[in-house]
Amino acid sequence: MGWWGSVKNAAEKTKLRGDIALTQRGITARKKKFGEEFYDVLTNDKQKLLGGIGVSAGTLSVFKKSSNDGTMQIAFETCRDDIRCMQARKEEHNKQLDVMEVKGCHTMPDETIGQNIRKSGKMFADAGVGTKIRAQMALIDREMKIRKENFGLEVYDIAKTSDDKEKMGGLKGTISKALAALSEQEKEIQKIVDVAKNDVEGIEGRVISLERQIAFLDSEMEPLAPTSS
Repeated sequence: MGWWGSVKNAAEKTKLRGDIALTQRGITARKKKFGEEFYDVLTNDKQKLLGGIGVSAGTLSVFKKSSNDGTMQIAFETCRDDIRCMQARKEEHNKQLDVMEVKGCHTMPDETIGQNIRKSGKMFADAGVGTKIRAQMALIDREMKIRKENFGLEVYDIAKTSDDKEKMGGLKGTISKALAALSEQEKEIQKIVDVAKNDVEGIEGRVISLERQIAFLDSEMEPLAPTSS
């Protein structure tokens, strides 16, 4: 390979490494999304399996058995407790808004010029405080989103590995045996795990393909072995 060919080869490998880095970020993003979906379905009490956001002997215990050491349940309970604290902070802010509404400027008299001025001043002051409180509530919403995403990063590999182990002995293995009569919530949990796993494996396959292209380019750069005369 000539000088120009070497330059093109190096440029192509640089581009491929950049593509790999971007693709790997996609893996992280998908695991974070899994965390949001997984946490939300585990805390969904429509079927009253988990008793609100508390854990019963229902769905989560299956994952606990699958992961052997209970790591997933510990991660979930820690995440749940963190989010409860965030929700309590948000509720306090919401109560502040309710109090402002009850005691707002509309309750002040406005018969005189002075009263009108004071009422206008309170209206602007309340608007400023209300905007600040809503901004704080939005930040808490973001904190909860990030916490769920981190939960996904913590438990994705456990959920995937547990599911893979069960499928070695037949699709859904322990999960289907323990939940012979699957509820809608339990089906949704399995679906979330399956879809996330398929998505991540697809992205990982893309990384492997890019790495193989780099390996091929590296092989082109290797000098040919000398032939014997």
